[in-house]
Amino acid sequence: MASGVLVPVEEYLRTSYRPDCDYVEGEVVERNFGELEHSSAQREILLYLAAHYPNLRKRLQPEQRVQVRPNRFRIPDICILAQDAPRQKIVTTPPELCIEILSPEDTLTRTMERVRDYFSMGTAACWIIDPVGREGRMATPGRLEEAADGILRSSGIEMPLAAVLE
Repeated sequence: MASGVLVPVEEYLRTSYRPDCDYVEGEVVERNFGELEHSSAQREILLYLAAHYPNLRKRLQPEQRVQVRPNRFRIPDICILAQDAPRQKIVTTPPELCIEILSPEDTLTRTMERVRDYFSMGTAACWIIDPVGREGRMATPGRLEEAADGILRSSGIEMPLAAVLE
């Protein structure tokens, strides 16, 4: 769902997109979301993590622009910033965890491209959640595994899918 027109990074950064878009090497790329399952999952994940891990409350960022490389910006559905990350309008410090919530149009290939971008900047882990299929995967560099027991885990954080998926 790219625009097909190359846009300078400066123009991307000064333009407001509704909803916000990724930027990949000159292309403004729309993100799939906005459907009930996606929106509900995003809300419930934020509420769950804030309630069960109060120390994360100020580090939880929904739909935050993350500069993964000079010419690539991604917008994870949710990211957890590093404890010592500076306050930035656009995040350039690797998040501890990025969470991608799939929409029906999303493909694993396209999602893994996003995940690899997060890893390229130093993000340690990503969760990929399919609210329609009611399943989740945990990704670390070079590894992708299903949450076979229904619990996503990363760096001391555990989240049962049943608690966040309606």
